[in-house]
Amino acid sequence: MEFMPDYELIGRRIKERRLALKLTQETLAEFAGIGIQHMSKIENGHTKLSLPCLIALANALKTTVDHLLMDSIDVSAPDIIREAESVFSDCTPAEIFVITQTINALKQSLRTRKFSDKT
Repeated sequence: MEFMPDYELIGRRIKERRLALKLTQETLAEFAGIGIQHMSKIENGHTKLSLPCLIALANALKTTVDHLLMDSIDVSAPDIIREAESVFSDCTPAEIFVITQTINALKQSLRTRKFSDKT
């Protein structure tokens, strides 16, 4: 069985990280040592990217390859947990409480649905 990465999701993750760091496409392309047109095609999912290019982008974005690939791989729990922590980083205690209660309700609903799907 051959696996094909979802280059559109990888590009979206790269763009999200770039925007979070307030970098332009041109700046990121320069940091990663690639052309601006190639950078645009990567972010839009219109091209495949090589492993050296992916590593260069991860380094330029001060992140990990697994963060950029997390939509394409089955297990990346530590990275997802880090992302969740970043969501909480600027929240008030009241916001954290509401978000946590919402997550717990969603988790319970997902598990109930999963259980009922098996019956």
